[in-house]
Amino acid sequence: MFKKEELKEFIVKYGKKWLFPDFTNKLTWFVAGIGGTILITPVALEQAFYNWLVETINLNSGVPITLAELESGSADYWLGFGLILLALIHNVTNRYFIYKETAERVNESDALNDVDQELFLRFRREFPSDSRSVMLFKEHDFGNSYHDNNTDELDNFVNNWNTAEREFLNKDLESKRKELWDKCHEFVYALAQGSYYLNGGPLLSCIPDAHSGAWDWPDHVEEKVNKLNTMGTECFELHRDFVLSGRRKLKC
Repeated sequence: MFKKEELKEFIVKYGKKWLFPDFTNKLTWFVAGIGGTILITPVALEQAFYNWLVETINLNSGVPITLAELESGSADYWLGFGLILLALIHNVTNRYFIYKETAERVNESDALNDVDQELFLRFRREFPSDSRSVMLFKEHDFGNSYHDNNTDELDNFVNNWNTAEREFLNKDLESKRKELWDKCHEFVYALAQGSYYLNGGPLLSCIPDAHSGAWDWPDHVEEKVNKLNTMGTECFELHRDFVLSGRRKLKC
């Protein structure tokens, strides 16, 4: 019924608790309490209770029954010990099923964790913290030009990481992935609208040709540059938070 490995693990883990049960189950307490009461109740008190019980039955049923005189001075030890033993067996059995239920939850959690680990490692390969795109987030001032391959990892993330196959099973991680994707998608859209190739590429600039090299930019250009710089910083912070959260939760 049970595998040898399961029994061994269960005995090692819960052996101490078997020898020193905590009786957290109310039914166990009730049965063990009755058994203990039988053991410590004086014989005379037991006999008085039995006589009262017989008299009550005789008065209500009309069928007289008698109780044999108590000849032995011993209490019903076999009954008391039997109830206590039954309580212990119930306690151990209850603990075993709790153990099995916990083990199943742990196994299921480990399986889900493995799926997320594989996906997270893939994310780190495709969008690592030292990639050109993350460095663009972190260090670049969009008042200056940038190379078009600096957004390769960013474009790949936006294009391919918003499908069911790229969703994490862990709700907290998935929430952070979605938040990062939303911000990166917004950033890519704003960057595509506000960037221009210089001399046919591969360098791009967010400063229109009419204002290139000028000391003072019009307000709309200044606002655009500040917006892209702010969004880049936000993308960097979200990427960093997602990577750190994944490492903590998935241990990888």
